[in-house]
Amino acid sequence: MLLAVACAGRRVASPSTALGSDVQAARMKWNAALAARDSNALARMVEDSAVHVSPRFTHVGRTAFLATFLRAMTTRPQFLLIYRPERTADCERLPCVVATEYGSWVESWLQDGEPTEVSGTYYAMWRRNGEDWQIRSEVFATTRCRGIRYCGS
Repeated sequence: MLLAVACAGRRVASPSTALGSDVQAARMKWNAALAARDSNALARMVEDSAVHVSPRFTHVGRTAFLATFLRAMTTRPQFLLIYRPERTADCERLPCVVATEYGSWVESWLQDGEPTEVSGTYYAMWRRNGEDWQIRSEVFATTRCRGIRYCGS
């Protein structure tokens, strides 16, 4: 709803759309920072008041938002989380300060020595801060869980 208020119109971005490709590039930086376990890079890409919602929790604020990722990085052996953007949308009018992203995600690790994989879909809102894009909010839905020790079946 915030996007509708911020922008009268929107369009689906293709890889050649400047704003869409900027958001996709920001997401690739996020994926690289996750893989490198670079908490400083991750922190720079999240707004102070960012909101992270999943089926099990809601976190508000940069510190709380990042806590879930940082905890998984330090407690889950072979932790890997990858976002796969499928669509982005941005404002028709410039200057545009918000964009949305929809895609899928997959997280894997070893749970008590057993390979575990959880995946699903996500929706993210990005906001431009100067020349950079920062995550304003993310909503996750888990649609698949594999690994008896973690998933229970």
